[in-house]
Amino acid sequence: SETWLTYETIFNDEMFDLEEIRGSYCIGGVDLAATTDLTCATLLCMKPDSDKKYVLQMYWLPTNLLGQRVVEDKIPYDKWREKGYLRLSGASANDHRDVTIWFLEMMDKYDLYPFKIGYDRALASAWMQDMKEQGFNDCTKTTPGGVLEKVAQGPFTFSQPMRYMEADFKDKKIVYNNNPILKWCLTNTVIVTDTNDNIRPIKGRGRRLRIDGTLSLINAYVELHKHYNDYSNLI
Repeated sequence: SETWLTYETIFNDEMFDLEEIRGSYCIGGVDLAATTDLTCATLLCMKPDSDKKYVLQMYWLPTNLLGQRVVEDKIPYDKWREKGYLRLSGASANDHRDVTIWFLEMMDKYDLYPFKIGYDRALASAWMQDMKEQGFNDCTKTTPGGVLEKVAQGPFTFSQPMRYMEADFKDKKIVYNNNPILKWCLTNTVIVTDTNDNIRPIKGRGRRLRIDGTLSLINAYVELHKHYNDYSNLI
């Protein structure tokens, strides 16, 4: 009852083939975690003949924690891994270089090129360096056209993109190949509203709940609406 989006709102069993979006420019979003939460990377793509958003996500969990999480949390991480929604990373902590590898994989296999990638700077120092070494430039005052952009994690930044995202879910414009981890994260997400009616996401009451997929997608939405005109010129 306290969730931000109902299951009926987020449910969309429409599927797409990666060949349908081959060669696209995309908007990326990243939410990094060390041990407790999931790490998630997102690519959001649009096509010139459609107003839909085609969403790809990958999740990571430390290798040594998989069995423990399945038993203690009673969450089917093992099944999600078998179906390709989740990968193992590092030993007891996520190796964020795997996120870089995934972005490169999407570029090499499907010609999906990130125009912008929004990320939370927490835990991101080593990952940013790795991304820069692979040719993904950081966006600063001196390099405003860089790919990587820090996203301030707060209601002022999140509120309007989250409202756009909610409207897109209601209109069934977000096609995410029925990814079960994203659905789970979305239904775990609760919102807090400040005195100016700005909203931000928080985790529900269960300590085993995760919202990393939601945060990764929101970071992508922040970048999408910040750079919408420039992005639209590319698609």
